[in-house]
Amino acid sequence: MNVLLSLSLALTSWFQQPESVEMADQLRADGKIWVVVLVIAVVFAGLITYLIRLDRQLGRVEKEVQRKRLDKKPLDA
Repeated sequence: MNVLLSLSLALTSWFQQPESVEMADQLRADGKIWVVVLVIAVVFAGLITYLIRLDRQLGRVEKEVQRKRLDKKPLDA
């Protein structure tokens, strides 16, 4: 029980964030935080675009496989 308590206290103190993050404060002061936001937005938009294109391509492949299966079925079935 003591080990579990010690571990939970150690993890709690490790996951606590400091009062202020100096790097973020400096980026805000220099006005460069918007560059960071823009880069994150571009990466996110790229991922969304990639996933949409991948979904469309998979849909086409699924339709093609389905069509080939229908073509291979015997007529009297």
